[in-house]
Amino acid sequence: MTTPYLPPDDPQLPPCSLAGPALPVLAETLRSLFKELGRSQRDFSAHVHWDHTAVSRYLRGERLAPWEFVDTLLGEVEIAWGKPMSPEKRERIAALHRRALEERNGWSALVQLLRQDSQLAEERARRAELELQALAATRQARDEGWRWSAFINSLAERGWPEVSLTALARVTARTLACLADPTAEAAYRTSGVITAGAQSGRTTIGAGVIARALDAGYRLVIVFSGTLNLLRSQTQRRLEEALLASDDADQQSQARFPLLRLTSEESDYRSMPSGVALGFEKRHKALPLFSPLNLHPAVPRLLVVKQNVTVLKKLLKDLRCAGPILAEVPALIVDFEPSPPYLALYGGGSGNETGTQSKIDLIRSEIVSLLPRAQLIRFEHQVTCDASPAITTMRSESLWDGPPDFVVSAHPREPRRG
Repeated sequence: MTTPYLPPDDPQLPPCSLAGPALPVLAETLRSLFKELGRSQRDFSAHVHWDHTAVSRYLRGERLAPWEFVDTLLGEVEIAWGKPMSPEKRERIAALHRRALEERNGWSALVQLLRQDSQLAEERARRAELELQALAATRQARDEGWRWSAFINSLAERGWPEVSLTALARVTARTLACLADPTAEAAYRTSGVITAGAQSGRTTIGAGVIARALDAGYRLVIVFSGTLNLLRSQTQRRLEEALLASDDADQQSQARFPLLRLTSEESDYRSMPSGVALGFEKRHKALPLFSPLNLHPAVPRLLVVKQNVTVLKKLLKDLRCAGPILAEVPALIVDFEPSPPYLALYGGGSGNETGTQSKIDLIRSEIVSLLPRAQLIRFEHQVTCDASPAITTMRSESLWDGPPDFVVSAHPREPRRG
């Protein structure tokens, strides 16, 4: 009597007795894996187009499941887990299946074993190819930086002096360095402030940060503009001029790096059927969206939204319809309008203005709550550190939920000399 090779203490595989023939152990393993799916045998059978009676016998150990069935079950479990099973675990299950096959069929199992070996080799080759694709995608995003390069080149062509381009590169690079890695496993939010005075090029700086963020892998960019249609349209137009290609050569690159605009210069955000435009497709279903294999091929979304209760409610509703995928989306939220909510804390503004702004802040906070991978940047004229209640600049119902994690100055003071 043989003993199948399946360690009982594997954290991802079910504990089971190693005594006795391999078939009952394999069946117990398959049953435990099947429970991870959280669905009935009949639903599963219909989903994978497998006979329900045969599936039931495989899971009870009355019949030896062919490797094609085991491989299909493992694939569905990977989708349920949201990550691939390690090659080592797959190999151990394959070894258990081989042992059961040998015990049941003897030498007649040789052809089946050879077929199984071929399938395993193909699986290893496929995974190796996926790893190579991930490395290539990461290298492409790091080395090409197409959006940032196109953006900075367009400014140079428009006559920007070298010193201004250098300063812009410094500010945007520092800001991006303070944000989370969009491909990181752990999800966390970061909030920051860029200090820039009036008429200091806030939109250009913001466009540069967005360009770098898109190159890095951020796939949802929400820009909160002013409360007027004119300001929102102006912001949309300037961002499109900065982020979209203008000449024929860049148009070819634009086809490789598309950008889906959910708002336009003429139109603010509008409700969409089932939030379909905010749903991100994954090329590899078993991997999260923030995996490089899914992230870099995903088309980024850009929204420039007016700070209006009605408009923000439409966006909030569609985000809710987008579903759990939002937990995997690296998002960047940029607020170009400095400090209007502070009027209520200073005692300025009417009661209606105060109530409206409070509703806006609450809706924006709900939007952020749906995006655990959101990075938040706002522009301010200055940052007040005085803790006096009379002049505090903290918002009562703030989108940013507390003091910023970092502050970057768009125009730092020159060091003193001599």
